[in-house]
Parts: sequence; C-alpha cells; structure tokens
Amino acid sequence: MNSVTFDFNRIGTLDDFYKVAVKEFNLSDHFGNNLDALWDSINGDIQLPATAVFKNLSLNQLEYFDKIILLFEEATYELGDNFIFEYYLNTEIH
Repeated sequence: MNSVTFDFNRIGTLDDFYKVAVKEFNLSDHFGNNLDALWDSINGDIQLPATAVFKNLSLNQLEYFDKIILLFEEATYELGDNFIFEYYLNTEIH
C-alpha cells in the first residue's frame, strides 16, 4: 500500500502542500497545483491502494486547507478501501 504523510508543521501554504503532494505521490512535473488536478491524480495517477495522513494540522490550517481536506474525504467515499484518508490536529499548546 502506498502511504503518504503530510506534516503540516512543514506545510504553510497551498504551494507547500502541492510540492509535497507532487513529490510523495510521484506526480508529473506538469501537475496543475489545483483541486481539479489533485482530484484527477487521486483518481487516476497515484498507485492504489493508498493512504494519506495529514498530521499536525492547526485550527487555522484546518480552515485554510478545508477544500483539500474535503477532496480527500470525497476520494475515500468514491474509492472505498482503495483510498484511506485520516487527519490529526496538532494538540500542542504554544
């Protein structure tokens, strides 16, 4: 199973997220850095079965990346056991 972890202690922007996604999912250098391209990649380009884990999300990031999170949740619905998505909030108090 292909397993990818996105550590949001190291991801602050959408560009950061897409750079990690391209690297970890072995996507084309011509990846479009948008939700449509991400959806197409999850549904056709990445090796399945796959697991994606978002860890260390802050509450602000949960809101900022909400469309990406929703897309990953929709992929779990569409792909069933072939795609697993989990996310975890950063519970450290600063």
